[in-house]
Amino acid sequence: MYRLNLPKHSIQEFFDDLLKGRHNNEKNNFIVTRLSNIKSDLVDAEKQYISLAEGKLLHTIPVQKIINIPDIVELSDGIPRSILDWEIEKVYSNYLVDTPGSQKVGREVYESILSNTYYNLCPYCSHREVKTVDHYLPKTKFLSFAITPVNLLPCCSDCNKDKLDNYEIDAKKMLIHPYFEETRHIKWLKCEVKENLWPITFTYEVANDIQDSVLKSRINYQFSLLNLGKLYADNAAREFNYRVKSLIREYNTNPSNKALEFINDNLESYSSENANSWQTNMFRALKSSKWFIEEALPNVQAYYQK
Repeated sequence: MYRLNLPKHSIQEFFDDLLKGRHNNEKNNFIVTRLSNIKSDLVDAEKQYISLAEGKLLHTIPVQKIINIPDIVELSDGIPRSILDWEIEKVYSNYLVDTPGSQKVGREVYESILSNTYYNLCPYCSHREVKTVDHYLPKTKFLSFAITPVNLLPCCSDCNKDKLDNYEIDAKKMLIHPYFEETRHIKWLKCEVKENLWPITFTYEVANDIQDSVLKSRINYQFSLLNLGKLYADNAAREFNYRVKSLIREYNTNPSNKALEFINDNLESYSSENANSWQTNMFRALKSSKWFIEEALPNVQAYYQK
């Protein structure tokens, strides 16, 4: 989980260009005409979204599965006075996502969201590579935010799928919003070495000492929903295996030091970058495990190089 810069685009800025050159006829029930008449509503919705997100109140937005065109708008006979969920999904897919290499403004907005990352890491799991764009509030339930940049987040495919299948709109189950929330000041992740178990194995969980009960509930929900405990534990086991030769070399050079210089150097390096990363907590767990330092470490070479 890490904070992203706000998107550089807004509905007000690109919406008119998004509609330029699009088909507008009886076959699609004059979708461009209908969209052009809800622009002001989408702009107002975007402002409301930002205000509520800053107050951690996005869960209060009511579900919207249809967009009604304001009564004051005059439309020709035969033009529907609403936009349905399947239509707005097509607008997202065809107008915004478009196709790679498209020079249209929608694809420009989409690409800018995809690239708004820290070294291309998914902001939900902070580990896997960004492959797609996620709707923080699902587009099928909140139509007015289907193409709103602040509701669109760069995301890995796994987190996108896990969230799509199970996400709930509830005050205690809202995922940490990468555009509006910062968790670096909170030590929310905990790792432990499983004692008396070979190969060296790690477990991850949400720390118990988070003071804000709602925030703790939300982090726990995100941790469970996206299966981060297993993701981090699997990667920690692989990382330990990659580093074991260096660890053994450090230990054999000075057994009385118990490889603490090696562990501390890695802990300091990772911690300076992200105190809540699985790597930081992996080395913190190694350092704090009496079983690992006193019992396992002297036998690491025998086990891993047998």
